[in-house]
Amino acid sequence: MNFKQKLQRLFGLKKQKPSSSESMMQSGKSEMMQKMLTMLSKTQEVEMTCDDVFAVLDQFAEMAARGEDVSKLMPLVKHHIDMCADCLEEYRVLESIVLNAA
Repeated sequence: MNFKQKLQRLFGLKKQKPSSSESMMQSGKSEMMQKMLTMLSKTQEVEMTCDDVFAVLDQFAEMAARGEDVSKLMPLVKHHIDMCADCLEEYRVLESIVLNAA
C-alpha cells in the first residue's frame, strides 16, 4: 500500500453515490483532497518556506532567463515553486519582468 492509499484509507475516502446536490460538494472536496494527497506525496525531507524562496526568487528568475538549469542549481527553490501556487505566481511576474528587460 503506497502513501496515497494509506491516506485515503485513513480519511475514509470511499466511492459512494451521493445525491446531485451532494455530488457537487463531494466533487469539490474530492478535488481538494486529491491536491492535498499529491502535495503530501511530493513532500521532501528538506524544504524551503515561502519566505526563504522569496529571498532568492530574483536570482532564480535571472538564472532561468539566462537558460541555466535552475532545477540542478537551485533544486529546493524549483521544488517549492512547483508546489506553491503563490510563489509560482510571484516567479512568473519576476520572470516576465526579467525577460522584458532583456
